[in-house]
Amino acid sequence: MGRRYIITIDGPAGSGKSTAAKRLAQALGFHYLDSGALYRAVAWQTLRRGVDVQDQAALAAFIKDFKPHIAFDGAGFHVLLDGREVSRELRSPEVSQASSRVAALSRVRLWVTACLRNLARNGGVVAEGRDLGTVVFPEAEVKFFLTADLATRAARRRKEWQREQLALDLEKTMSELATRDRQDETRALSPLKAPDGAIHIDTSALTPEEVTNTCLAAIRDALSRIEE
Repeated sequence: MGRRYIITIDGPAGSGKSTAAKRLAQALGFHYLDSGALYRAVAWQTLRRGVDVQDQAALAAFIKDFKPHIAFDGAGFHVLLDGREVSRELRSPEVSQASSRVAALSRVRLWVTACLRNLARNGGVVAEGRDLGTVVFPEAEVKFFLTADLATRAARRRKEWQREQLALDLEKTMSELATRDRQDETRALSPLKAPDGAIHIDTSALTPEEVTNTCLAAIRDALSRIEE
């Protein structure tokens, strides 16, 4: 591929966005961008520092000075705060809940959007999140929207948390995801929805390899038409 395209992958938690985005970035030789990690970083640091995110003055002061170090390539997206890698801590259920709350705040969303656009200024990225194709990169050359049924998504998220010894039971995990879905889909700012022109893929019955291959075929088809 001669040009450095932007590819977005949106969808709810547990739909397979992260796995697909990482695999596609590696296959294409692109960088991987994880918008969720930035919201989680804000949530994690405000929790640690006791910042009242509903206090506009306190939040503005925090965001002004919040400058995490970000390292990203085709293999991963790493956030360093106070000089150390915190990507693992950002995946806890507590931070997940808090990140959904801060993601509803306009000041936080503007900061994350600006950060992502700066990271993608040279193109050649696969970016995943919940408003990447609708708000952050509306002109992206290829957009995907991944979905999966709630039970499948909960099982995937629970397995992920088990690896970190943070697992909730399946019923609790389903409840957590359903709550997150409602928050994301009904928030006033940048609600979760499929971008115009997005390629929809239900990953419920697909392996990561099948999702990757389906996306790669769609990307090559779309870009071949653009480059004609």
